[in-house]
Amino acid sequence: MKHLVPFSQTEFSRDDEPSFGTALREALSLIRRSAVLMLGLGILFATIALVLTQRMDRIYKSSAQIMIERPVTSPIEVDQPSQMRADNGYVDGQVLLLRADDTLLGVIDRAELLSEPSFQTQAPSPLRRAINWAKGFIPGQPATSAVGGDTGQRTALRVLKEALSVRREGDTNVVTISVRALKPELAQQITAALVDTYIDLRLDRREAEARRLSEWIDARSEELRAKLNEAERAVTAYRIVNDLVGDANTASVSDQQLTEISAELIRARADLAQKRASYERFEQIRGENGDLTSLSQVQNSTIVMSLRESLLSLKMREQEAEQIGLPGNARLTQIQRQIALTQEQLDAEVARVTEALLNEIQSLENRIRILTEALDQAGGRSGQQTQSTMGLNELQRVADAYRLRYERYLNNAGVANELSTFATSGTQVISSASLPIFPIYPLTKVFVVLSFLVGVAVALVLKLSREALSDEFTSTDQIERLTGVKVLSALPALTGNRVPRDMLRNEPYSPYSEAISVLRQNLGLRAPQDTAGSWAPVVLITSAGEDVGKTSVAASVAESAAASGQSVLLVDADLRFAGLSDLYDIDEGEGLCDILMGGEWHPEEEADTSGLSIVPAGDLNGRQPADCLASPALGRFVRSARQTYDLIVIDAPPVANLADCNILAEECSHVALVLDVQKSSRSDLRGTLKQLPADKISGFVLNHVDFENDAGQWRIGSSSASTYGSSAKLYDMRRAAEAKKGDAGNIGRIA
Repeated sequence: MKHLVPFSQTEFSRDDEPSFGTALREALSLIRRSAVLMLGLGILFATIALVLTQRMDRIYKSSAQIMIERPVTSPIEVDQPSQMRADNGYVDGQVLLLRADDTLLGVIDRAELLSEPSFQTQAPSPLRRAINWAKGFIPGQPATSAVGGDTGQRTALRVLKEALSVRREGDTNVVTISVRALKPELAQQITAALVDTYIDLRLDRREAEARRLSEWIDARSEELRAKLNEAERAVTAYRIVNDLVGDANTASVSDQQLTEISAELIRARADLAQKRASYERFEQIRGENGDLTSLSQVQNSTIVMSLRESLLSLKMREQEAEQIGLPGNARLTQIQRQIALTQEQLDAEVARVTEALLNEIQSLENRIRILTEALDQAGGRSGQQTQSTMGLNELQRVADAYRLRYERYLNNAGVANELSTFATSGTQVISSASLPIFPIYPLTKVFVVLSFLVGVAVALVLKLSREALSDEFTSTDQIERLTGVKVLSALPALTGNRVPRDMLRNEPYSPYSEAISVLRQNLGLRAPQDTAGSWAPVVLITSAGEDVGKTSVAASVAESAAASGQSVLLVDADLRFAGLSDLYDIDEGEGLCDILMGGEWHPEEEADTSGLSIVPAGDLNGRQPADCLASPALGRFVRSARQTYDLIVIDAPPVANLADCNILAEECSHVALVLDVQKSSRSDLRGTLKQLPADKISGFVLNHVDFENDAGQWRIGSSSASTYGSSAKLYDMRRAAEAKKGDAGNIGRIA
C-alpha cells in the first residue's frame, strides 16, 4: 500500500511546511468554525467603540489658504506679476514665521483665547502626570515653552501649537492653515485671527524697512551732491585756464577734415584694389587666348553687347547660306565680310574698354597720393587741440559719473518715500477661514469598523490559541500533515438506534454505506478474482483507545465486502471484550481462543447467504490474551483462511500499551486505525503509531464525523461531507418511488 510519508520518518514532525492549498483550506475551515465567535466578538467590540465615541469630545477643523509673495519694492511692480515670484526658501521661511511664538502670541491676544476654557490650564490626568514624572529623569530635556512666567499664556500657546497645522502645497507658494478646536466658531475665529496677525506683521515690517531705506538714501544723496559740485567746479576752472570755451564733446574743424579725408582715402583704396583685380584678370585671359568679352567691365559696355548680338546674327545667317551649297554664292561672301568687319569693331571696343580701365587705375593711384598728403597735413593741425582737450575730457567724465549716481539716488529716494506710504504685504488670501459643519474627530464609522475587525481578529487568535494548545485533531489535512499517514474514509455519526451493519443492507445509498465503500476501495479490497489464492488480504481494524467504534467499522467492512460477492471471514481478535461476539450475539461454538490453544479449525463449508463467516473470540480459560495470540497456531490459522476466503477482517483490541496488536499485525497485510474525531487525541495516536509496523499502516478511518458541518475540515481528497448528501438524497428518492408502488421490499435489491 502506498502511503503519503512513512510514519517512522515523521513522528509528528512540524518541520515540513504545508502547501498553499492545504494552508488555505485550513484557514477557511478555521474561519467557518469560528464564524459565530468572530461575529459575536466583532459586534461586542463595535458596540463598545460606538459607546465610547459618543462620550468623546467633538473636534472641528477650520482651514484657510493664503498665497505668499515677496513684498514689492515699488508701486510700479504691482503691474508686473512676473517680478513677484517667491522662491522655495522664502516661502518655507514664511511657514516658519506662521508657527513662531511671537506670531501665535499675537493670535492669542487678538482672538482672546485666554478666556476660552479649552486654552486654560487643566489639571493633568494621571497618565500625563506619570509621563511628566518619567521625563524628569531624562537629562537634557528641553523646556516646554520659551514664553515668560505667565502660566496661562504658556498653556494657551502650547494648546494652540497642538491645534495648529501649517503646510505648503507642494512646490507652490500657497500655504494652508488649519486649526482644530472643540467648537466650530472657535476654530474659524482662531484661523482668521492667525491670517490677520500674519498680514499685519508683514505690513509692520515692510513699513519699518521702507523708513530705514529712505533715511539711508537721503544721507547718501547729500554726500554725492557735494562731490558732484566739486567735480563741476574743477571742469570750469580747466576750461578757463586752457581757453576751451566750446563744448568739449563737439569735434573741431581739423578733426572733421581728418575724418572726411580718412573716409575718402579708404574708399579710393578700395576702388583701386577692385580695378587692379579686374585688369589682372584681363591680362590673364588675354595670355590664355580666352574670351575677353566674359569680363564684367566689357559686358557692361552697351556697344560691346550690340556688336556681340550683330556678330551672333551674322553667324546664323552664314550657317543658313552654307546650307544652300551653291558655288560662288555672293551672299555668303558678303556675310563673311560683314562678320570680319564686326569682329574687328568688337576687338577694338574691347581694347578701348581695357585702356579705360588702365586709365582709371592710374587716376586712382594719383588720388590716393593726394589724399595721403592731405591727411598728413590735417593730422598735424589736430594734434595740438587733442593734447589740450585730454585733461578736460577726463575731468568731464568724473563729473558725469557723479551726476549719474546722484540722479539715481534721487530717484530711489522718491521710491522710498512712495514705499513708506504704499502698504503691501505680499500676501493674498485665497480662501478665508471656513466654518466647519461636521467634526473631524472622533471618526465614529471608522472606529466602529476597526473595532469590529479587532473583535474578529481577537476571535481568530483565541480560536488559534485554543486549537494550538488542544490535543485534539481539527481537520483531515492536519492529521495527514502531522502523521504522514493517509486518511482512508470519514464515517458519519449515526443518530437514534440505527445499527451500522444493518444500514449496509437496508440503506445501501446512505452516507454511511458510501463511506464504507470508499474505505474498501482505498484499502485495495477489490472484488474476487476467478481463482482464490494466498494473496487474499488480511485487514486488521484497531484503534488508539476504547469506545471509538472500531468493532462496528470492522463488521461494516466485512458486511460490505460480502454484499459485493466476496467470501469474507470476520475474526473477533479482541479476546478481552469480544465485541463482535456481542454484536452478532454468538455465545457458543468454537472460537479464536480454542483455535490458538490447539483446537482444530475447519472453514465452514457453507457460509450464510450473505457470504460472511464469523469466528468469535472464544473462551480464554484464564490465560493471557497476548500468550494466546503468540501461539504458532495463529499463523497457521491465517494462512489457512487466506487459502479459503477472499478477505479476512480482524477486529483487534485497542493498541493502548498492549502487545496484542503487534502480534496480530505480523500476520496481516493491512492495518487500519479508527479515530473518533470527538475523542482521539494526538498524544494517544503518537503512542499508537510507534507500536505498529509503519509499512503495514494503510491509513486512518475517521468515525463519528458530523456531516452537517459544512466547514470542510473533514474533507477526504477533493470530496467533503456534503458529497455523501447527494447519495442519501438519491436513496431517499428511490425509496419514496418504490414505496409509492407498494414495493418497498425491493429497496434492498436496488444495491
